[in-house]
Amino acid sequence: DERCWEIGIGKGGQVYSICSSFGEAMPPQTPHSQWMDEAWQLTTIYAHLLGRDLPREQRPYGNAFVHQSGIYTREKDIKPFYSPILATSSDAQRRAYSLVSWGQIPQASVNRSGILVYVQYRDLGAGVLEVTYVIYNFENEPMTNLSPWGGVRTSVFPEHVVSNPDGSCRFFTPFNYGADGCRIHFEDTGGWAAATQNAENPHSYAIGVVFGSKLDRKGEHRGKPRYDCGNSRHGTRDYTVQATVINIKDKPFTPHLLRMYFVIGTLDKVAEKANQLVDFAIYEPLDFTEANTPLIALFPRRYGKGQTVLSRQAPARGSAAHVCRVYAYPVKGSLPLFVIKHNPSGQHFITTDPYAECEREPFENPFKPGDPAYKKYEGRTVYRAYKRKTDWVELLGFVMPKAKADTGSFAAVPLSSIPGVSETFRPGEKADATAIMVRK
Repeated sequence: DERCWEIGIGKGGQVYSICSSFGEAMPPQTPHSQWMDEAWQLTTIYAHLLGRDLPREQRPYGNAFVHQSGIYTREKDIKPFYSPILATSSDAQRRAYSLVSWGQIPQASVNRSGILVYVQYRDLGAGVLEVTYVIYNFENEPMTNLSPWGGVRTSVFPEHVVSNPDGSCRFFTPFNYGADGCRIHFEDTGGWAAATQNAENPHSYAIGVVFGSKLDRKGEHRGKPRYDCGNSRHGTRDYTVQATVINIKDKPFTPHLLRMYFVIGTLDKVAEKANQLVDFAIYEPLDFTEANTPLIALFPRRYGKGQTVLSRQAPARGSAAHVCRVYAYPVKGSLPLFVIKHNPSGQHFITTDPYAECEREPFENPFKPGDPAYKKYEGRTVYRAYKRKTDWVELLGFVMPKAKADTGSFAAVPLSSIPGVSETFRPGEKADATAIMVRK
C-alpha cells in the first residue's frame, strides 16, 4: 500500500528516516552532522544574539540557532551529540509516541539554549502522521521564530508542488534554498505543499507537509508565516530543503503549541487528505498557570555512592510520602528542574541550569576596550555540552521563582527547605534553592 510508512526517530527526538514504497525519503547524511541537519526537526533562533560582529575565525562561537537534533561534531574523535531526551511516553491505543528534549545550539557557543522541545508523533492512519510540538524557552532572551525544518532526497522526489487557496496545487520547484522565489506566505497557499516524483502525474508517489494557512491568528507576530523550499539539483547533499517559518514576538517563559502533518501516498490522495487537514494545523501560545496545571509528587531516590536526590519515581517498597510537588507543565514564568549526573565524580545533583557543571572555557574577547562590541563579549563563556562532562538524567517538572510564585493562593515552600536538597542542589548560573518555590 502506497500509504504505508515507517519512520526513524533519532536520539534527539528528530525524524531521521521516512520509508515507504518509494524507498528512503530522507537525504544522505554528512560526516560532521550525522542525522543533525538532514532530518525533520524543530529549530529556532535567538537572532539578536548572533555573533555576526565577530571576526570570521571566532564567528562560530556566536551561533544562536537552536536545533532539536543536537550538536555538529567537527572535532576529532568526538561522537555525535544528540539533544538529551529527558522523558518519553508511548500510547499504543492512540498510536502515539511523545518525548521532551533539551534543544542544542549546534556548535560550541557563548550563547545558551533554554529551549525545551516537547513533540508527539501520532499515526492517524491512511498515510497521515500528526506532529505536535510544545516549545518552552526558559532563558531571558526571546526566540525569533519557530521553524520546523526538514526535507527529502531530491533524487527520490525531484519535483515539488505547493497548494493554491482553492485546494488545487501548482508546480513550485525553486533551484536554491534561500534564493529569490523560494519563499511563499502561508496565506498565498492552501496550507500545504508536497514533494513528488512527477508533478504532472497524480498517481506518482508524494510526501505532503500540511502547515496550515492561518497560523498568525493567535499570539504576536513579526510578519507573515511562510513556507521555504529549495533543492540541490542532485548535488552532493541530494537534499530538497523544506521549512516553515513562523516569526513570533516571543515573551520568554511562555510555552508555544505548534501542530503540522505529513501525508504519504500518491499525489492525488496526498492533496485530498491534506485539504482535509489544513484547518487542524495550528499555532498558539499556551496559558499554563499555577491554578490550571497539575502537580507531580517528588520522592527521595538513592543513587550510587549513597546520594539521595529528588525523583518522580516513588519508592518500590514501603509507603514513603512525597517530600514536595512541582508543576507537570511549563507554567508561565517557571524554570525546569533537572537531575544531572556529573560524570567525573559520579555524583548526581538537581538544578534549574542544564549547563551546570558542563565543559566550558573563558571566551577570548577579540575587541578592545572602547569598541562598541567590547562589552557584549567581555567575561563570556564558551559552553561545550558535547564533551559529556555531564549526563542529563531526568526532567522532574517545573518550579516557580520566589519572585513570581503565587504564594498567596497556593501553599509553597523554598526548595532549600526540603531535607537533603541543600547537599544536592547546584545553582549553576540560575536561581539558588532559596529563591525557588515548590508546592507542599
